[in-house]
Amino acid sequence: MSHRNLPNNDARPHEYLRLLAQYDLRLRGFVFTLVPNWADAEDIVQEVKLRLWEQFDDYDPTKDFWAWTCAIARYQVLTHREKQSRRRQVISLETLNLIADDFVAISEAIEGRQQALADCFAKLPEPKRTLLMSYYSGKETMRELAARLGQTFYATRHTIVRTRIALRKCVENALRQEDRP
Repeated sequence: MSHRNLPNNDARPHEYLRLLAQYDLRLRGFVFTLVPNWADAEDIVQEVKLRLWEQFDDYDPTKDFWAWTCAIARYQVLTHREKQSRRRQVISLETLNLIADDFVAISEAIEGRQQALADCFAKLPEPKRTLLMSYYSGKETMRELAARLGQTFYATRHTIVRTRIALRKCVENALRQEDRP
């Protein structure tokens, strides 16, 4: 990477790293969905990260970073595909674009559900949040958790089930409100 590609503003590298960390798993999922070979996909992910950094001065922070990342990732996948086409044709360009579009749509929906779940979880009373976190940490069985809380197994299970139902309803309501114009 040449020195001319480095952002002049000291805050830019921090912003790049923050955004990259935020979207790293989605980027990996996106590329691994489009490229069946793990080693090739990992190389492409690294190439995308390098291109993002090299072009970060051109990134408009008022625009969607994920959309920009997807555009660069698609280009890198297509470049890889062209190199591979001499060896073998894996999937058609049309199929590749359909998969990419579907992945973007699904990942945005998942992100919305995750945010709604986080918001709803934060609204739970502290004892119920603690109970769910203890249960889902996997460190204790439900029987051990009930014993530690001084409750019966059935009372603990009932509280967990009711809390999960309340969370699901809260998430569904939040998503319905999001869909309203």
